[in-house]
Amino acid sequence: MTSPLRFAFGSLVVGLIVFGIKGAAWYVSGTAALYSDALESLVNVFAALMVIVALRTAAKPADVEHPYGHAKAELLSAMAEGGLIVLAAVLILEQSAQTIGDPHLPASPVLGLALNASSGIVNVIWAVVLTRSGAARKFPALEADRSHLVADAITTVGVVGGLIIAILADIPLIDPLIAVGIAIQIAVIGGRTILNSLSLLLDRAPPPDIVARIRSLVGTHAIGAIEAHDMRMRQAGRSSFLEFHLVVPGTMTVSESHLICDRIEAALKEEMPGVIITIHVEPDHKAKHQGVLVV
Repeated sequence: MTSPLRFAFGSLVVGLIVFGIKGAAWYVSGTAALYSDALESLVNVFAALMVIVALRTAAKPADVEHPYGHAKAELLSAMAEGGLIVLAAVLILEQSAQTIGDPHLPASPVLGLALNASSGIVNVIWAVVLTRSGAARKFPALEADRSHLVADAITTVGVVGGLIIAILADIPLIDPLIAVGIAIQIAVIGGRTILNSLSLLLDRAPPPDIVARIRSLVGTHAIGAIEAHDMRMRQAGRSSFLEFHLVVPGTMTVSESHLICDRIEAALKEEMPGVIITIHVEPDHKAKHQGVLVV
């Protein structure tokens, strides 16, 4: 089993544990706030399942029907997770609307809050593991999962703190109001997840610092050429694609220009393993005197 899949299965196990703890907390307390927190964790379970499917699909090699591979499966998974988060927000709002009419303080408050707080600790530990491993940075599906775990942990802190205030102040209405706040928060998170994944599906360019580094590497390692222009870069899941036109002297042989291309590709792939590069070689009269000028 590959490393990202191990993390994905780990997220599934953690999601089931956290949902079980939060479900128990809601069962013993009967509050809308703890119900909403448990429902958000149920989304984590389904999200982890989708991540596993997405990573397995994205790992498949290119074939006749998908010559550029299956990397975008991760982005589709992240969009689906965003949709589930928004659905959870709607269900929480529905529960809150019913509870506002008849609010009540939690039963067995100490046990319920202790259970909920412990689930937050589990989420934080696993989010730290994903962050330190670097897996979240490399795989969009795991990054979406990590972001949701962090949001879930923050939500738990707010729920526990708010219910403590409600109990001490004897204000039952705080319970459904907390649930409403959670619904709004996770709806925003779900919307951002969908928009970010959609942007990548539409072939968003890499961040400016990566673009600048690529241009620098091309200019440094294209010695013998004249310029590189019409450079285009895009990301699709964990895969990156780069294409550009390389202008060389008209008298240069095919073998000589091919060596330059090999040198550029080797330098780029050393820093960006897996990048797919397409270079179109042109004679000097095609120069545009723009783009990357070779030093």
